[in-house]
Amino acid sequence: MPGKKTKSEKLRTKNYIGLALDLGTTVIKGCAIDLKQEKIIGKTKTYNLQNEFGSDVLIRISNALQGKYEILRSLLLQSIDKIKDELKVKSPDFIVVVGNTAMLSFYQNKSVAGLARFPFKSELHTEKIKITGKTFMFPIIGSFVGGDTIAGILASQLFSQTPNHQSLTPALYIDLGTNGEVALITKGKIFAASTAAGPAFEGVGISCGSLAIPGAIERVRYNKGRFIAQTINKAEPVGICASGIIDMLALMLKHKFVDSSGKLIKSLNIAGFSLNQADIRKLQLAISAIHAGVKILINKANIKTKNIDEIVITGEFGANLNTKALKEIGIIPSNIKKIRFDNDLPLKGAIMMLKNKNIIKQIQAIKDASKHIELAAQPNFQKIFVSAMRFEKWN
Repeated sequence: MPGKKTKSEKLRTKNYIGLALDLGTTVIKGCAIDLKQEKIIGKTKTYNLQNEFGSDVLIRISNALQGKYEILRSLLLQSIDKIKDELKVKSPDFIVVVGNTAMLSFYQNKSVAGLARFPFKSELHTEKIKITGKTFMFPIIGSFVGGDTIAGILASQLFSQTPNHQSLTPALYIDLGTNGEVALITKGKIFAASTAAGPAFEGVGISCGSLAIPGAIERVRYNKGRFIAQTINKAEPVGICASGIIDMLALMLKHKFVDSSGKLIKSLNIAGFSLNQADIRKLQLAISAIHAGVKILINKANIKTKNIDEIVITGEFGANLNTKALKEIGIIPSNIKKIRFDNDLPLKGAIMMLKNKNIIKQIQAIKDASKHIELAAQPNFQKIFVSAMRFEKWN
């Protein structure tokens, strides 16, 4: 019989497992990494159990301040435990966490009282970025613009800390999530804002909505008088995820099922699913929130939409979004040609940190270059927001 392994032999054969977590308002995502081989060994997602206390962070913060903080924090930790169970990673050797400011506050057991009212200050102190024990939490930018935005920008490679980054042409980063973060990267600076888009782009709160799971309709096309649905993995339809909803809405506008004001003229049924008037109003609010955020950041940077070289879009949307549909319904400027889609960029940023701790220098550079813009404090915000409620192209 072979002898018992020595302590040093055990250390050499031990599998070091890292866990990347993206704490979203609606969905929690996790990825397990073999740190020795830098190999992904599992990836999963689950609904944030906090959803039962409201679909947006402001409602949850209000509940927390009314005596439900511990319940909300417990629900978040239970969601994380579910991720760990599914990945079979009970005690990871290192954890990297990203998320919006509210979720990170609950995670760190910090008060959310400062986020309940203007000027929306967090108790998270992240000026000096460092690794604490076995955990690293991406820093926030300000207000509701959290570590998920820095992680997403990192993974997008839109910002470089090399001397050449000063001459890069402007680019937009958009996260179509419940918190709806947008960032404009230009001349070594980053202007960032949270748009409170709501969960519509994640398929939540829409009567026929679905997460990007097998069976979710991710594409809707029109061909020779017929509307054709394509589902994820070609499975039986279970609902419509973000990419399918955007396709469907654009086609409804084109074929006069909906007018530019958002009024539903007649219903369109796709594989047994349809958008009702309430759904369309929720989508209007989400679209106008993103639109207004992008427009204000462009104004702050004192540039024109034609100067923007590229848009990178991330989120829980399923297949690559239809760029024509995005422009038709007014989410993004219609004169920008280079558009890149990449699901889960915040989670990918967390994975990058797991694989290479030296990347903390680039994280610090992104943090230092970032300036938070509070949209509600801008004198023209309401006017831009209301104008963006119309479904129409813009430049």
